Amino acid sequence: MLTKRAEDIIRVLLRFPQDNPITISIISDELNISTRSVQRELPTVESWLSSNGFRLVRKRSVGLLLDEPEERRQELLSLLNISKTPVFAVEDKKKRQDMLCHDILFADGPIKSYYFQDTFGISEGTLSSDLNRLETWFQRYKLILHRRQGLGIFIEGTEQAKRQAVTSFLCRQMNEIRDLDHGKASDLSRLNKIQVDLNQKITDGVSNIIDECEETLQLDLSDSAYQQLLVYLSYMVNRILDGYYVESDKSETLININGEPEFAIAEYFMRQLRQDFKLPIIDSETVYLTKFLSGIHIWSSDTRDLTRKRDFDIHQMTLELIRNVSDYLDMDFSMDERLPSELSAHLQPTLGRLRAGIPIENPLLSDFQNSYSDIYEACEAGTSALSAVYELPVFPATEIGFITIYFAMAMDRRRKLAKKITVMIVCPTGIGSSRLLSSSLKQEYPDLDIRGTVSAFDIDPAQLEASGIDLIISTVKLDTTFRWICVNPMLTKQDKMLLESKLNALTKSRKNLGKQVRVPSLPVTRDDIHYVTSLANEVFALLDNIRIGQAPVLQSREEIISYASSLFADTPEAEQHFYTIMKQRDQIADTYIKPFHALLLHGKSSLIEHPCFGYVRLEPPIYENGRIILGAIVSFIPDSSDNQISASVASEIIGSLLEDPALLKALHNTDDELFRRLLEVALLRFYKTSVLEKLS
Repeated sequence: MLTKRAEDIIRVLLRFPQDNPITISIISDELNISTRSVQRELPTVESWLSSNGFRLVRKRSVGLLLDEPEERRQELLSLLNISKTPVFAVEDKKKRQDMLCHDILFADGPIKSYYFQDTFGISEGTLSSDLNRLETWFQRYKLILHRRQGLGIFIEGTEQAKRQAVTSFLCRQMNEIRDLDHGKASDLSRLNKIQVDLNQKITDGVSNIIDECEETLQLDLSDSAYQQLLVYLSYMVNRILDGYYVESDKSETLININGEPEFAIAEYFMRQLRQDFKLPIIDSETVYLTKFLSGIHIWSSDTRDLTRKRDFDIHQMTLELIRNVSDYLDMDFSMDERLPSELSAHLQPTLGRLRAGIPIENPLLSDFQNSYSDIYEACEAGTSALSAVYELPVFPATEIGFITIYFAMAMDRRRKLAKKITVMIVCPTGIGSSRLLSSSLKQEYPDLDIRGTVSAFDIDPAQLEASGIDLIISTVKLDTTFRWICVNPMLTKQDKMLLESKLNALTKSRKNLGKQVRVPSLPVTRDDIHYVTSLANEVFALLDNIRIGQAPVLQSREEIISYASSLFADTPEAEQHFYTIMKQRDQIADTYIKPFHALLLHGKSSLIEHPCFGYVRLEPPIYENGRIILGAIVSFIPDSSDNQISASVASEIIGSLLEDPALLKALHNTDDELFRRLLEVALLRFYKTSVLEKLS
């Protein structure tokens, strides 16, 4: 049984000899319909002919032919004259609705209702009933089905929504005929058995790309995943070539997804597709393909477990790599302002490639290895340690080469940091240890302008100012109003850190002053003494006021806040007081901090006199909107007019948690004693640096 249009196509085929193929264009001209309408009917024609024992042959780039001798053609003609009942009878509801859904999905514009009534041989009421059923299906994909009198029937929605619906529809159709072909969906005969508007040449090309990528990238695609990927990519290429693109999603940009392994795969696919089909470069397409790949199984769970590594904090890994390389070279890179951000931006896609197993070319690798051999070895050791900690594959030489250049540039900036900064070296007598210090300084900071050496007993601040000296570097503590710093003659790691901090401050100060006349340093003031004393009191008060709690089984953010309000409360009234503060803060903006996988509950309280710190550990964790909450950081400072020092101390803890993974690890691993010791070291270092900056 056939539709009238399918029957007309067969009658046209019958008019041409067995050895004379005809094109779809000829058929469309004969019947005065579009080529797309012919393509839409061909699967039905092929299915009907096959079920009745006749053979229709499609020859790529040649055309169609009815491969039957003359006597068989007469049998076919007789069969057509007998069979006049439409194939999509009212009782064949599912097939009719599938055809109806297909035509609406692939239509270039509104379709008149009488077209469907004529094609399927149904009444207006039956069509309305079918459309009501389809409307629910379209809504699932955020598509709106419109039925407008005088205009027609059509759908409205985003390009993403339409692609999701088309992919789902075609895959469902293919699954229904899976028994005809138990292999993968790469065989186009499977696609030909359903009504699709995909270009066969494009689908063949996409199939080849998937096969190549599956082998090269060691993907493990199930039949279902292969089928979904083939259909989506084929339809995507068709849409892009027709000028339809997915829209950018501000919440999902290349910056925040390019560390995902699926992004590396998506980027690889897009590169191959652009090369084969001459597609334009569209970032939003890569982003959306990443989302699509994350929703299908492209790796075997037995050989690759990427999901639990998906929440890696790139910033934390970057700082750890910087520490590893610094330790190897005995050269502190932590003071470089550009290195963390630049290296972090590079590590994000590197991590994606590494976890996805995608190689990268590095034509300058030998140059990096020869010109920066020491730095390359340090980066090799640093990335090796990183792989061990985070259970990552070993970084290949090509990736290490690119990482090397970032540290090489940082080293160059480090050497230029001291340029035009003038210093005077001071030791007890002006000789002896000063030579060791001078040699160390020249090795570490070759651009530093060392004006000479002077005894600690001969310091004249006015004369130093007049001579344009910026800083005294001494091997002993001094009693002078001039800017000075005390270091070991051999420059320990701590010395380098303090010295670079001071050089940075002097460089910034010089930029701000420009060509202004120097102002002589003032002696220490009462405000300075008050600051130093208050800072010490706040640091020690906080170290005595750390409270870490193991929460019972909690179910929600609300329960976390409720439990956290009891950490520093001695009465029900105080507990309500702290609850109100944290609740209000959480309502102002989301308090979830991704690097910590925790809530940051903080505020000002009139019930405390010094800053306090607490942590609520959750076991089991809570999952909220796809995010894991391992605990809650609780921090309060006094609600007074003079709370700047308290705030700086509290902020330093948060900064230390970000910069030192050992602190956060100690909290997560319930090693409270280690956490307290590490925090004490961090706060005392902060105190020392703050005092030096204040009094210099």
